[in-house]
Amino acid sequence: MYENKNNWARKVGFGFRPDDEVPSNIDVWNSNQLDGKFQLFGLNKVGLWPEEHNFSIEQRLNRLHKHHRYIEKTNKEKISLKEKKLLNQVSKRESDVHLYDVQKLWNSAIYGNDTFKQRLLHFWANHFTVGGNVNFRNYVIGDLIHNVIYENLDGPFDDLLYLATTHPGMLDYLDNTANSGENSKEAINFRKIGRTAGLNDNLARELMELHTVSPAKNYTETDIRNAAKVLAGWGQSLTDFVQRYNELKIQKGNPIGNMSLKEFTLSPYIKNKAEPGKKVIMGKPFPAGPKALRKLTDMLAQDDFTAQHLSKKLAIHFIGENANKSEIKIIYDAWKASKGDLVKVHEATLKVTRATRVKKFLWPSTWMLQGIRVSGANFMKENKSAGGFGGIRDDGTPNYEPLGILEEIGHSFWASRQPDGYSEKKLDWVSTEHLDRRVRIASRIFNAGPSRSGEEIANLLDFSDRTKVAISKGRNSEEKFIIALCSSDFMEI
Repeated sequence: MYENKNNWARKVGFGFRPDDEVPSNIDVWNSNQLDGKFQLFGLNKVGLWPEEHNFSIEQRLNRLHKHHRYIEKTNKEKISLKEKKLLNQVSKRESDVHLYDVQKLWNSAIYGNDTFKQRLLHFWANHFTVGGNVNFRNYVIGDLIHNVIYENLDGPFDDLLYLATTHPGMLDYLDNTANSGENSKEAINFRKIGRTAGLNDNLARELMELHTVSPAKNYTETDIRNAAKVLAGWGQSLTDFVQRYNELKIQKGNPIGNMSLKEFTLSPYIKNKAEPGKKVIMGKPFPAGPKALRKLTDMLAQDDFTAQHLSKKLAIHFIGENANKSEIKIIYDAWKASKGDLVKVHEATLKVTRATRVKKFLWPSTWMLQGIRVSGANFMKENKSAGGFGGIRDDGTPNYEPLGILEEIGHSFWASRQPDGYSEKKLDWVSTEHLDRRVRIASRIFNAGPSRSGEEIANLLDFSDRTKVAISKGRNSEEKFIIALCSSDFMEI
């Protein structure tokens, strides 16, 4: 049981800021975290997050296409390679959106009042991993995080699973854009001219292994192969995606027909690449056509093994890797009773976490954002002239520093990584190298002007006497602050 309210807010969220009103009744606060209505503030709680920075998927892909066309034009000009590079960099900065997405993620965690939902957002963004830095995927990762995952935290898991699976970023990341049915029109036409096209089962495999039932279900390679057949025809590489949309304006009869970009985005299904005929997956038949995928994701979402797998993942993320079977079962029972209603599942997660004594070692980004929020550091600046870290340029566009810091600490949702996401195991984050990174980040937080000292944080969060003695031996206020943030009492809650 977490008697210290500040520690409880860190256990399930990002803590309370010095200017936050600490609730008198934590149970009321818990309830509000589940069903309250929240707005995203601008930097330093000044105004609201600008609506023009909430980019739709259509805006993202149009910006990407505009940048591509600019590169094509520049490359044809008779200028030096250095000049071309500089011009293309300016175009990229003007068209890019992912720096706003990163800024929004930081801003939501540091200033948002929906701190439990923000932690849930990080959990599900890791569960539905989409690695970046390749094929301009960074343009759409923020859409999956902010517009798909966050906006569906209060709905059924069925919806979230389907929307994440069919998102352009996921289809591109797990190579479903290269997945063509062996008996599809495309494959048949390719064979006639000596080319090959066939199944790519990466998304089908991870859909079953990581996103839903897990290997405990004992599905077969044939099941994976047939799931890949259901997925065949879904998706287009992001560079080709916007090119096809441009062609749509001047051509007829191409594989996406006469759909608008919005329609194609919401249902990125290319019939010519689809596998015809019936498929059988884990004993259940699935028809041909795009509707079969929703039937597949619904079946997987409602499977008992999915409930078991995800209940355990939620328990480990919030309670800790030593969460016991009875704690996991409370979440599982809520999942089964509600048929995957995420409101009920998250409510059970909050309830069982409230009663636990198990400690959780924090992810690097969670630790860092908590350090900024709890200390009151003015880390995210309004403009370049305000100084400090995490600033934005004087023209109002974000700089690369927030993204660079996440990459430095080894925990960025925009980084290239494996489909199983970041580890929840303490041993994977306690190396000398990782501790050194935290020391450097703690120093940067201190230089951003926190309103709480290391000693004040220790008293606020009921650090052990041993840690308080260690802090007192720091040679100056910066060293004391670093010791506080890099202590086991702060890194593990």
